[in-house]
Amino acid sequence: MHPLLVRRLLLPLHERMMGRRTFAFRRELNRLQWRSPEELRALQVRKLRSLFRLAAEHCDYYRGLFHAAGADPADDDPFAMLSRLPLLDKAAIRANRERLTNPTVPGGVHTSTTGGSTGEPLVFHYDRRRTAYDKAARMHTHEWFGVPPGEREVYLWGAPVEIRRQDRLRTARDRITNDLLLSAFDMSPPVMVRYLDRIWRFNPAAVFGYPSSVALLCEFGRSISRIVRPKRLRAVFVSGEVLDDGQREIISDYFQVPVADGYGSREGGFLSHECPAGRMHVMAPNVVMEIVGPDGTPRPLGELGEIAITHLDAHAMPMIRYRTEDVGRLLPGTCPCGRGLPLMDMVEGRRTDHLVAADGTLKHALSVIYVLRELDTVRRFHIRQGPRREIDVRVVPGSRFADCDRRHIESGVRRQLGQDITMRVRLVNRIETQASGKYRYVTSEAVDHARSGLDSGGPSVPSGSTSPECNGGHSMTQMHTPEPRITATRVSTRAE
Repeated sequence: MHPLLVRRLLLPLHERMMGRRTFAFRRELNRLQWRSPEELRALQVRKLRSLFRLAAEHCDYYRGLFHAAGADPADDDPFAMLSRLPLLDKAAIRANRERLTNPTVPGGVHTSTTGGSTGEPLVFHYDRRRTAYDKAARMHTHEWFGVPPGEREVYLWGAPVEIRRQDRLRTARDRITNDLLLSAFDMSPPVMVRYLDRIWRFNPAAVFGYPSSVALLCEFGRSISRIVRPKRLRAVFVSGEVLDDGQREIISDYFQVPVADGYGSREGGFLSHECPAGRMHVMAPNVVMEIVGPDGTPRPLGELGEIAITHLDAHAMPMIRYRTEDVGRLLPGTCPCGRGLPLMDMVEGRRTDHLVAADGTLKHALSVIYVLRELDTVRRFHIRQGPRREIDVRVVPGSRFADCDRRHIESGVRRQLGQDITMRVRLVNRIETQASGKYRYVTSEAVDHARSGLDSGGPSVPSGSTSPECNGGHSMTQMHTPEPRITATRVSTRAE
């Protein structure tokens, strides 16, 4: 489809049909990016005060917090009030999900689930206003690199484990809107050969994916002397994981275009993005980002701490001072690009390993993570693969965890990694943190051995079967392409 037709007609029509003002918000962000830091701060004051009023009126949880803090959402200085409120973490959301929810949002309340960097599944609510702002922010930051909405884009991202009617409709829509989805969950050599051919034929303006998966594809392409550099390609956008310097060099050297990093989370929204000058900008019109100490006290500019965010347009479930469990810092000064958006730096975030299937195929770890993340009877989990490809899954169970949940985990992992994989599922009381205080939900000691034989070929592992029935009281939903997600957790914002 011609990009101009998609940009001016099909995408705006789709967003209007979904009840989202995405393109109006995109125009707003395009204007606001050049505002001064003082003007952006004033905008945040107005939106923060409005969010506090909404939360106090419609959310029992925040009404109680404001009362306990002696705060008046209508009159108090919003930033002074913000620093007096406690941090919001995943445990508080689980314990108070309905009390945190505003059922009056236009378009209704929608529900999603994230595994999060801790491997601790979280169910949360969102509304179409927040979705529209996150999608608009993604469009807006893509335009920094000359990729406006409607241009052809390849997604090396999570793909459904089953093809159902909704997935087929989504695939048909993607074709119309110039999107091509390639599964990052199957990266065997024969599959990667097909991916390189499809990227060349599709001739995209952008490639979007997990940095580990894109780097793996680039390494493989170079190893077989198959260099793919589409004529229209302007940038590679990565999200869902921490992008390290080695991955950036591999990707930029292979495609010969800029590599731009994005940061966010499914529950937190689209939080920041790298500009052409190489600096990370906070999406200040939509997000207040704080760097805090363990007690919630804000840290000064330039100092490290945990990233806490308040999404100013999340009205279905206001997440005020939400703990991301990522480490970073806000930076002083202005960017050479001229934008007034605040600067930040990720120091440590979420990192996803690949796992090695029984036949030696490299599989993105999220393909296994998604087996566990949808189980609301699983409180927390950790997946470890030893040097001989053996899998050890440790699970902190919820009160309703049953034998059928264990069977679902075992069958799901084998479906992704092969029936012959050696594995066990262990129930534990707790999962220890790293020295940094963060959880790492996947570790693999087998990847280096598999990488050395990357060009050896081998069949891919089949995936996709119906989840077993379980009477544990939870509902299972198949994984869909993440709403830029993404997956620090970096966020992607593909249309639903």
